[in-house]
Amino acid sequence: MRLLVPPEIIEAARDAQAPAVEELLRVVWPHAFRIARSIIGDDALAQDAAQEASAIIYRDIPRLRSVDAFRAWVYRIATREAVRVAKRHAAYVSQSVAEPETDVDARLDILRALGHLSVDLRVAVVLHYYAHLNSAEIGAALGVPSATVRFRIALARKRLQKLLRPEPSGAIAEASS
Repeated sequence: MRLLVPPEIIEAARDAQAPAVEELLRVVWPHAFRIARSIIGDDALAQDAAQEASAIIYRDIPRLRSVDAFRAWVYRIATREAVRVAKRHAAYVSQSVAEPETDVDARLDILRALGHLSVDLRVAVVLHYYAHLNSAEIGAALGVPSATVRFRIALARKRLQKLLRPEPSGAIAEASS
């Protein structure tokens, strides 16, 4: 699901028109929450990050230079706040995803698999596959070269493939020996 806000709503919000700001935040908040949830892996912490991102968007929307930059700007703020909360609560996050589940159904859960990636890899994957940003846009949002983004996505794919690939049972492995 892409973040779609009509340009006239963005312009009106930049001019601090209350109904437009309310509409803008109503549309933006679920996207900020989904990004944060994918990065952090915890609903309560994701709500905190999305709320902080919304407050920053509200505060800074008058300074947005270009309506065309709005989508990447929102994702940059949401990502930055999610990473900040994730780092602040690193002990909590690592406890919640410390050991991979042995149950095949649990291993197939993409959110659980994402939780096993480093924050940098998780952010690149979320912004690429959820927010539909290209490597240049992600690089601009994170302040890293687009080549670094492409490397992170490729590395994350390899790690996710390993996490999501069901391991052969002992019987199958013995039979093929």
